[in-house]
Amino acid sequence: MEDNKIKNISFFKKVWYSITKFEKYPDMAVEGVKSSLKYLFFITAIVSLFVAINSIIQMNKLVQNLASYIENNIPDFTYADGKIEMQIDEPIVLENIEYGGINKVILAPDAETEEQKNKVETDNTTNGTIILFYKDQIIIKNQREDGEFVRQPYTYDDFITSYTQQDIKTFNKADLVNYMRSPNMNTYYMRYSVTVLFYLIIMNLLLALIDTLQLAILGWLTACVAKIRMRFAAIYNMAIYSLTLPIILNIIYVVINYFTEFTISYFQIAYMAIAYIYLAAAIFILKDDFSKKQEELEKIKQEQIKVREEIKQQEEQKKEEEPKEEKDKDDKKKKEEKKGHNEGEPKGSEA
Repeated sequence: MEDNKIKNISFFKKVWYSITKFEKYPDMAVEGVKSSLKYLFFITAIVSLFVAINSIIQMNKLVQNLASYIENNIPDFTYADGKIEMQIDEPIVLENIEYGGINKVILAPDAETEEQKNKVETDNTTNGTIILFYKDQIIIKNQREDGEFVRQPYTYDDFITSYTQQDIKTFNKADLVNYMRSPNMNTYYMRYSVTVLFYLIIMNLLLALIDTLQLAILGWLTACVAKIRMRFAAIYNMAIYSLTLPIILNIIYVVINYFTEFTISYFQIAYMAIAYIYLAAAIFILKDDFSKKQEELEKIKQEQIKVREEIKQQEEQKKEEEPKEEKDKDDKKKKEEKKGHNEGEPKGSEA
């Protein structure tokens, strides 16, 4: 009956037990690795959902700020036949851009030849990500770890279609700003949210698997120091549940960070430290329970020895008493036989 109770622990009870009841870790670990991994997937998906929502809100904020920035800082322009027309005398360089990790934006619609484009890019080097808007194409340059840049060209038609899913042939600055502020962006946000959520679930699950493996190794070493024999699979299962509180704290941290921009420098260290404390506590509680059970078994064993000794003494005493009882029975029998013999003899005649 108890086994059925263990196997039917619900997800939300597991969350509660993982945070408040160390003594329940062994019970949950008994369900096996498959059940623990399923729990890890669900709780990781919940975290990913919160992060994705935060990312969507940030993206919406980014688009609105970018619309305002274009409206206030970019000259009037028109787009038609796959080309941008903008009346400027020289390239416009926008630095210290705080949108999506972009370090610099260069508007150079007057640079049409490859020589002119190379000159623009050579004169405007910087670290990080650079986006260049030419007359007939967009160039995104991302810096690699070795310092070299990867150059990715896009046509305006491809760029516009990929973000709007529409075949827009003409627009101007006012049209672009209005579009970015309109409900038409909801389609983009929807596709963005699905992509981000899928990506976050995969990445967070992989990171969680790595974290739980590290915790399990530390837990196994702790069990060795504590001199308690445990299967690594059981320790790994408990390591998964020990991540529950850190994961919830991570959700809270993401929410607080969005509203206040509050950051914790060593959050990842604290994240792992809390999980290890939970896992170590569960292991030592298991050791205490094991020691108590050993003491109870030892007491039972001593009681059994005592009972066996008493039974043995009783049997020996009974064996010692049996010959005496037999002798008494024989003597009694002889007396009765003698008495009966004497009573059966005829009396002598009187003289």
